[in-house]
Amino acid sequence: MKMRKLARLLPLLWRDLVGSGTLRALWVFCACLMLGITLIAACSSLLRLVEGGLATQQREIFGGDLVFSARAPLPEDELEWLDANGTVSLQAELRTMLGTESGDFTAVELLSVDDRYPLYGQVSLQPEQALQAAVAQSAEGVWGAAYDPVLASRYGLAVGQRVDVGGIQLELRAEILEQPDRSLNANTRGPPLIIDAQALAATGLAGPMSLIDYDYRVRTDEPAADFRARFRDEFPLADVEIRTLADRSELIARRLDQVASVLLLIGLTTLFIGGLGVANSIAAWIATKRGMLATLQALGARQWQIAVVFIGQVLILALLASATGALIGSTIAWSASRTLAASLPISSDLVSLVWPAALAIAFGVLSAITFALPALGRALAAEPVVLLRGAAEFSSRLSPVYRRISIGLVLGTLLLMFLLLPEPLIGVVFIVVAGLLVLLLDALIVALRWSVRRLRQMRVLEGRFSLQIAAANLYRPGNTLRAMLLSLGSALTLLTAASLVIFATLESLDSTVPERSPSLVFYDVQAAQRDSFAETLDALPGHESHVLAPLVLGRMTHINGEAIAARDDIDQAEEANDEHKLSYRNSNIDSTTIDRGAWWPDDHDGPPLVAFEDREADQLGLQVGDRLRFSILGDELEAELAAIYSQARFETRFWLEGVFSEGVLDPWITRYIGSAHLAADQDINAMRELGAGFPNVVTIRTSQLLANARDMLGAAALAVSLVGAISLAASLLVMSSVIAATTQRRVYESAIMHAVGARHDAIRKSLFMEYLLMAAILTLFAFGAGGLIAWGILEYWLKLAQDGLWRTGLLVAFAGSVTCLSGGALWLIRSLQVSPAMLLRRGA
Repeated sequence: MKMRKLARLLPLLWRDLVGSGTLRALWVFCACLMLGITLIAACSSLLRLVEGGLATQQREIFGGDLVFSARAPLPEDELEWLDANGTVSLQAELRTMLGTESGDFTAVELLSVDDRYPLYGQVSLQPEQALQAAVAQSAEGVWGAAYDPVLASRYGLAVGQRVDVGGIQLELRAEILEQPDRSLNANTRGPPLIIDAQALAATGLAGPMSLIDYDYRVRTDEPAADFRARFRDEFPLADVEIRTLADRSELIARRLDQVASVLLLIGLTTLFIGGLGVANSIAAWIATKRGMLATLQALGARQWQIAVVFIGQVLILALLASATGALIGSTIAWSASRTLAASLPISSDLVSLVWPAALAIAFGVLSAITFALPALGRALAAEPVVLLRGAAEFSSRLSPVYRRISIGLVLGTLLLMFLLLPEPLIGVVFIVVAGLLVLLLDALIVALRWSVRRLRQMRVLEGRFSLQIAAANLYRPGNTLRAMLLSLGSALTLLTAASLVIFATLESLDSTVPERSPSLVFYDVQAAQRDSFAETLDALPGHESHVLAPLVLGRMTHINGEAIAARDDIDQAEEANDEHKLSYRNSNIDSTTIDRGAWWPDDHDGPPLVAFEDREADQLGLQVGDRLRFSILGDELEAELAAIYSQARFETRFWLEGVFSEGVLDPWITRYIGSAHLAADQDINAMRELGAGFPNVVTIRTSQLLANARDMLGAAALAVSLVGAISLAASLLVMSSVIAATTQRRVYESAIMHAVGARHDAIRKSLFMEYLLMAAILTLFAFGAGGLIAWGILEYWLKLAQDGLWRTGLLVAFAGSVTCLSGGALWLIRSLQVSPAMLLRRGA
């Protein structure tokens, strides 16, 4: 019986919805919802495509089932064991300089491979040929090489040219089109140059003191964990790091989840802002349906029947808007995946987009109903006489039934949010921050109400009719300040914080860092070359100063006698396998600042002391005074932790993890790092001279690093600007919905005031002052919250100066507030430019 009654309501539902299609409130409702779902669907779909690509190509990317990494070739017995239990391919990696025919030098990642490379996948070359043929030695005795496309685009390298690497010339025989295990950080370490293993020996770069990574990739049908355990049982003292495919996949998945959670959080924030627009749009739409609601109730329609009509209309609109947003987001993700496919393994399976799109649609529909139900519930519970009288505000309390349904919808929405977010902790933080923001705004409104009352008691507002009305409109029931602060305040806070961080970073890259940075930095200066290299630096044209410091690689094994590898914390236990870069405090070569403890005196001649980098120290839980034991080239060194230092992010060049007191590392020094300050425009010529005389020394121009950093920052600034623009667009939609929801009430009240003698000028002035006060509050809110966020990022993460930035932040917040609110004020003032009789008829 009830189903037949429900079926009769469907034509009414559809006709009323079609007839309401021209209402601005419904378009705002759809736009707010679609904007948030578009971002959510785009982020979740792109994540699914990347995960799918990694899942299908993970062995090709990793290069094998296991990788045994060492700083020296494995002993014969260990290598024989690997060969007997699996298929092994050796790849040696080192950074070095490549010299072009024009005399230019650049850093490259030199990769030597054997006949078994690659174990998984294949290397595609242009012109098409086998990799082993491309890197083989010709009849004339010239070794070949395959080069990365980055070298072709940046330095104009082409097939047939010859380049200098170490002590030999290589012939470029092929450009690498596809390399399955190309490192994702190859663009920062240097583009790959693949050569034969015998060619590496011929370069003279593979000396006993050279910094070479020997990676033995293993292919096996045995479970990787069992293979590793058997090797450790057979060779318990082997100085080798063993990584499995599962280890790498888990690490990549963790990083992807963190990035995706942040991106989805942006989408959820936009949806949260847009949700306010949804609620206000529904309130404005319901206000136009008061007559229909009253008529249906007066004719005997039951509340559930009316609820079916109106909630059904909201469901249909939410489904259409969410589906449109999911379609647009999936299209964006697909387009982005095709662009990123050249550098990332991304799936091309369109079916994988179905689940994230469906989840986004469900989240959008549930969120829309959650935000809309309170306004619907209050309207549906109102008596016909209240509706016909045209009361502007319905009861602020929901009935128990609607309250229980609303709580259930909120819990369902939160559950879906945790399903969407790969990192649940970020969802918890989002909920806590959103709750604190609402509490802060409520406290602000309470403080504003108290302030206005105090001003009235002090008679400050006496005789100022327009100012009294403007101040009262900010805190009375049904005020727009809360919605404006939640929407525009959130967007402007994001915009202000991003502007401050980007401005400070650009200022540092354009002025502070170039003033302090050296012209050149050096890696892998052999100990035997130190004196001649220093003499060459002194003789360079435009030489001003230079500094050289030793670089020793070692592993921290014990803290206060406790073995790090035996700790229960997996992340801390893995630190025992990490190599740390150790050196001396030569002229503060790495721009460090002591945070805890203190540097030792320059003439310290006591027991060994060490200072450690703050991020590593905090991860291991180090405290000043701890006893640390290191393993260096098979020897052990114990030292007391005297200090913990931080590094200037954009001024740090070597990222040294440990700095020892003078003389402690002398028995293990085999290479040096350094930097040089030169006169302007002398770095290119100096780099050429050093490259020709010391081909094994990796030389980097800091001006090129800064240019790359500016490019990356420009891309980041564009991305942040787009996110800020989307959030601001959602906020403007919310503002329009807020104004639409309160227009009838404001028009009605203005008509009453005008009818009893208030002049239009006074009414318009009160509106102008109200929005001016709101702009001031928004400016202070966005400046305070955004400035606090930017200060935390600049002070504790980027460690950049903040001088003179706050004027910029205040200007951005003020300009954004005034620009947004002035449009709303003009819209509302135009609505009042009719006669009182017309205003009263419209308000009724």
